[in-house]
Amino acid sequence: MKSNSLQSYRNIFVTQNNSNSQYFSNILEPLNYHVQSERELKEYPKFAKVAICLKGEQYKNGFAQRTVEVQNLKEVLKEYSNAENCYITSNQFVFGRSEAKLCNLVMLSCDLDTYKTEMYKNTTHEKLIKDVTAVCVENNLPLPTIMYSGNGYYLKWIFSEKVKAFKVSKESRAMLKAPTTVESWKIAQRVINKLFTEFGSDTKCLDVARLLRLCGTINLKTGNRAKLLKVNDNHSFDYMLKVLEQHTTQEDLDEVLPRQKKPKLKIAKEIKPPKKTKSEKLALIQSNEIAKKEANPNFVAKNTRTLARARYEDLLKLIEMRGDIVGERMSFVFWICNFMSVVEKMNYAEFEDQAKKVGDKIFKDANWSLGDLSTLENRLKEYNLKTVIKSGEKSYIPLYTPKNTTLISIFNITDDEQMQLKTIISADETKRRDRERKSTIRRNKGMKEQEGDKDTQPWLALGISRRTYYTRKKNGLL
Repeated sequence: MKSNSLQSYRNIFVTQNNSNSQYFSNILEPLNYHVQSERELKEYPKFAKVAICLKGEQYKNGFAQRTVEVQNLKEVLKEYSNAENCYITSNQFVFGRSEAKLCNLVMLSCDLDTYKTEMYKNTTHEKLIKDVTAVCVENNLPLPTIMYSGNGYYLKWIFSEKVKAFKVSKESRAMLKAPTTVESWKIAQRVINKLFTEFGSDTKCLDVARLLRLCGTINLKTGNRAKLLKVNDNHSFDYMLKVLEQHTTQEDLDEVLPRQKKPKLKIAKEIKPPKKTKSEKLALIQSNEIAKKEANPNFVAKNTRTLARARYEDLLKLIEMRGDIVGERMSFVFWICNFMSVVEKMNYAEFEDQAKKVGDKIFKDANWSLGDLSTLENRLKEYNLKTVIKSGEKSYIPLYTPKNTTLISIFNITDDEQMQLKTIISADETKRRDRERKSTIRRNKGMKEQEGDKDTQPWLALGISRRTYYTRKKNGLL
């Protein structure tokens, strides 16, 4: 429902439609649609917001954005009366300018880039208004409010009441048979732009967070000020959907609505192979046992704690292999204590005593400071008290859980050293172990090692190129 103040402003404009009313043609034009009802002003005045953006090379990333509460919009707009390349959101948000933060849909709109068309690149305001009106009448479409952007034009079908629209989760969306409010808006936005393509409209403008140039500000490209040309009646969102329904095609729906998953094809039941003999079963059991033994070097952790245990064991193994780790001892102490903390072999209450035992064993007679582990101590306290921290949809523990590549880099672990470790290994070492394990399984099953042309390189013996060899082989000449 419109506020009394807005209604009075509209009455003033309607009675002065041909007198270029200063209120509606200047910087305060957004107050036509960015309004709050009496209930909103009373119960949650700071909820609905809009974003004002300035574009230009002088701004970081090419633009500067400001979030403004709707209740304060009138005073803030006055600050932009002489702004250049200034834009405002056509809908309202809880904060910022993204679909996830959308709270109210305010209008449907068309951005007419008439300067890109042959028919309207040099048009007058009068001809543009006349031809837009003709298209609306021909398609039984309500007449829009029309604004000159300083180069092109905006058509605005402002809703008589704001439409509440909040983000729907994927789970909830899957349960809905009808389009959501935002999806309905996007379909209508696509359809209405399709009717004005000859004027330079874009049917891809389906973003609820899109910006429109702020009325009264300067278009730096042409030097012209954006101004309001004509105001027409507002209509409800439901009415606009009903009007546009006759122009909506299946293509419009498919462009916006999520695609339905294809039904899964029924898979024919697999024919069971004949039962194995006792000797075959025994051979299979033996090969599986060998495979299990060979899989140990290629260790894959099942969870964070199992991985942490394998990692501190690998670090102890690395110390044993290197013997002298002078210059690296503090790194070893830090990461061993971290992984021991993950598997709860260390706790916050006894951290100093437990860490000292690890440090003394690694540093031996050299002096070292527990203060170097203060950060880890704080994280361990948080871990013991909370165990898991939730951030949005993700959960994580406050202790360190680095990637293998990080640890390999920290400790400069060589390829030869990785061959003797369980889990701190590179992707290449993982693949090597996998090939070795599969090769062992094949050998135990009595399968011979295959050598392909890639290994034997027969083209060298024939004195021809590799490509010529494969061409002749393909054609049956070899």
